[in-house]
Amino acid sequence: MKWLIVCMLVLGGCVQPRVLERQGIITAAGFDKKGKLYEGASVMLSFQTTGSSLSEVIEAANKTSKGLRQDLEAQTSHDLGSGQIRVVVYGKELAEKDGIFPLTDTLQRDANIGSLVYLAVGEPNAKEIVKSKKHEDTPDIGTYLYRLIEKNLRSESLLAATLHEFIHSYYDVGKDPILPCLSLRDDKPIIEKVALFRGDKFVGTVKLDESFYIKILASEYNAGLKNITVPRDELAPLLVKKKGKKVNIVMNELKTKRKIKLTTEKRAPHFHVTVNMKGEILEMSEKMKPITKDNVNILERAMEKQMKKEMEQLLNKLKAYKTDPIGFGQIYDHSVRGLQLTDKQWSKLYEHAKIDVDVNVSILRTGTID
Repeated sequence: MKWLIVCMLVLGGCVQPRVLERQGIITAAGFDKKGKLYEGASVMLSFQTTGSSLSEVIEAANKTSKGLRQDLEAQTSHDLGSGQIRVVVYGKELAEKDGIFPLTDTLQRDANIGSLVYLAVGEPNAKEIVKSKKHEDTPDIGTYLYRLIEKNLRSESLLAATLHEFIHSYYDVGKDPILPCLSLRDDKPIIEKVALFRGDKFVGTVKLDESFYIKILASEYNAGLKNITVPRDELAPLLVKKKGKKVNIVMNELKTKRKIKLTTEKRAPHFHVTVNMKGEILEMSEKMKPITKDNVNILERAMEKQMKKEMEQLLNKLKAYKTDPIGFGQIYDHSVRGLQLTDKQWSKLYEHAKIDVDVNVSILRTGTID
């Protein structure tokens, strides 16, 4: 028993004490490329003896991300800890020219960094994003960026954007990653677009409104709302007055299901996409005649036509960028027996692929109509 107590005392003395005031907690990091060097900026949250916290950004430049870490350590008396890092931002130029896999691979190999860290692309660069002083009532910009991305994920405006999911999509044949694209408005970080990738390289963006269609084509959608702008001529029989060429319709409580079927698997793959959507009309920009079953049917058909058109435009844009965030390549790979599809093979097939879209809209309830 005495020996046990002695061992416990000895082992207890081996634990390295961590004084809170000496810790510098990194909550966000940004990476850019300048010439042959990586430029890094880390948001460090430190705690004072008074109990308050202080946020500051420290910067460095080096040929490697590990070298960056050493240079950052040399600039502060605090012990930098990456266990609480929440967001990593990659500059657009870095993501476009070099790709971000080497840096994301370093992250996933760091045992202190969790796989649920959010990744994003920064326009015009990452440094300006993480150095922003406008972060509402959050203690630091890292926490603000985390909450900003998380909110848009909850409302299903974005597809998943974690380190784990990016790495998974990168390695999967027949599907490309996408990430939120952060930009500045009045020096405040916002999300207006989604960054598209081919492999690990940035190739372009789509507006956040367009990413709604990526979401419903890639998976199911069970929350949020969608604004649909329909030509007035499509709804003319339903409207009381003539006011402009467009009618704005806001659908709420949306629920969607999609089915993608490969109908032809030869040189030019042919896919048929069916999207079934249910929801309620939350608001319309024009006053409509009394609600009847026939009127609702006209409204549903007009919305189907417009959404089909917008989906087709998005799919054409994705093909022009040669990126496949929806995963048509995966469906092709799973549908063709005995095939071991490669990224190079799918790139050639995708270029000539034909994709037909059908949209079925069911309006469950009607709401406010101005």
